[in-house]
Order: sequence, then structure tokens, then C-alpha cells
Amino acid sequence: MSKVVVYIDQLVEALTKFPGVGRKGAERIAYFIVRSNKSVAKDLIVGLDNISEKLSNCDNCGMIFLKEDEDCSCNSNRNASCLCVVENVEDAVKIENTNSYDGLYHVLGGAISPLDGIGPSELSFDKLLNRIDDKLEEVIIATNPSTSGNATAMYVEKILKDKKVIISRLAVGLPVGSNLEYIDDKTVTTAIEGRVKLN
Repeated sequence: MSKVVVYIDQLVEALTKFPGVGRKGAERIAYFIVRSNKSVAKDLIVGLDNISEKLSNCDNCGMIFLKEDEDCSCNSNRNASCLCVVENVEDAVKIENTNSYDGLYHVLGGAISPLDGIGPSELSFDKLLNRIDDKLEEVIIATNPSTSGNATAMYVEKILKDKKVIISRLAVGLPVGSNLEYIDDKTVTTAIEGRVKLN
């Protein structure tokens, strides 16, 4: 096997680790990079290097933060009376981009989906419970309006029912079966502002 094939195959293998990218798709991307101007590959390398070297995941809340800040925003001066529970970081970023919410976030790391082998123990519910304190007044459940998102929301409601916090859910109006990351900012803002109390 020539070195050319080896190098391309290494890139293809790396690309197949991305969600939704199969072998054929990875090959198309790899050959696109090979055929493109060298700046495309260099920009990709810089982008990946920045993510690897400058960003980190918070062990407490699951959010991404700048390593140079040393601490995540969950330890900052944000509104500590409100905690928004989301499935993934992308969902939190979508909400943050609307400038309609100034509280804390908790990233579960996915949604309950028995068919995919994801139960409560695979998600960060234990860390969520550890974050319920006297300062916290409201927990907003911002899971996606899908079957697994609804199951996750019901589980969050169940484990928090004995806690002295208001539990609310994003308002109806988000399209069923869609993901927050694909919804426009105005719709997300309306959902945040019109959230419904569950207890």
C-alpha cells in the first residue's frame, strides 16, 4: 500500500468518527481536502488545534469553556437562581445566542433512549442533583420536543419533585421532533419567555 493511500485512509478513518459521517461521506470529504487549496487543510488544522488546546469541558455542568478562564461560567456571577437543563452543549449555545436567558446551564450529555442503550445512569443526573442548593429557585427543562427528550424531561421532573424549586419546561411552539440547534433564535426566545411551570 503506497504512502498516499495510507495518509488518505488515516484521514478517512478520523472523519468516520464524526456523527452522521459514514465511510463514503468521509472519503468525499478527504478527497475534497486533498484537491482543495492548501489553505483549506491549514484552516481545518488551526480550527481543530484551537478546540483541542483552548477549550475544555466543565466536569460540573458539562458546558464548554476557555481554558484561559480557568473556570466555567457555572462558577461565575451569572444568575444562580435559575438552572436550564439541556441535552447537549449545542442546545445551551442556541439558547445563549438569543440573549433571553442569564442563568446557569446543566448539560446532561444526551437524552434517555432505551433503544439506543442510554438510560439515566449514562447521563449526568447525579451531578444535576448535586447542584440543587438554597440559591436555586427554578429549573427550566429545555430538552428537545422528541420522544427521548420528553422521556428525559419526565425523568428530570421525577427526580426533582421533592426539591424546593419551581420546575418549568420550554413553551409549546417548538416543532415536535426538531432539535434546538436548528430552530431560529426568535422561536427559542419565545419558548424561553413562555415556559410552563410543571409543579
